[in-house]
Amino acid sequence: MRALALGLVVANLLYFGWAMLIDTDTTPASVPTPNAQQIPRLALASERAPSKVKEQSRVAAVKPAAIQNDSPVVSGEQKCVSIGPFQDLPTVVEASALLKGTGYDSRQRLEQGQLWVGYWVSIASAPSHDRAEQSVSRLKDKGITDAYILPGTDPPNVISLGVFKEHDRAQRRYNEAKSLGFDVQIADRTRAGSVYWIDVDFKNAKQPPDTSILGSKPGKIVRLEERPCP
Repeated sequence: MRALALGLVVANLLYFGWAMLIDTDTTPASVPTPNAQQIPRLALASERAPSKVKEQSRVAAVKPAAIQNDSPVVSGEQKCVSIGPFQDLPTVVEASALLKGTGYDSRQRLEQGQLWVGYWVSIASAPSHDRAEQSVSRLKDKGITDAYILPGTDPPNVISLGVFKEHDRAQRRYNEAKSLGFDVQIADRTRAGSVYWIDVDFKNAKQPPDTSILGSKPGKIVRLEERPCP
């Protein structure tokens, strides 16, 4: 029995030595053994938090709409109007301020053109220079002292009766000369020179600026026209 027990002890010692020296771990040292609790689980889209899914959907829906809203509206309709002509810069500045008060920004520019001077009252050309002089003398005798023969006209012998800013005054002069039997005319008088224009962009196609405010001051005569911006 003693010999059998001693043999078993020796056998165990030999097996322990073999296990330590020969039967080593075959797992490479560079590859760590994974821990099941450290591996993140892949989640399906349906398993995501509802708030995050809704937020991503909202952002995806907003981006195309924002691009669409920022795009300019293309239209063939008129989008800008030029107002003028103005005789001097102070008048232009005042008109721009009035337009600014109604919500319209404007740009000023200077160009060569025709400036309205007033309403010109005149008598058609006389048959001869002598007849024209006789008419002028008669007019002055009746109180129209500023009548004179306009030089360099074609046809000649045209008699000027004055230029008026106010239409009422021009109409009175017309009636005075007409009552004396003369062939009287009223026409716009212009002169060539540097003039100012104001370019105004529309708020939209249905909201052009109201130019009536530019002549709203009592006693102020403003003769303006509107045309598409250049």
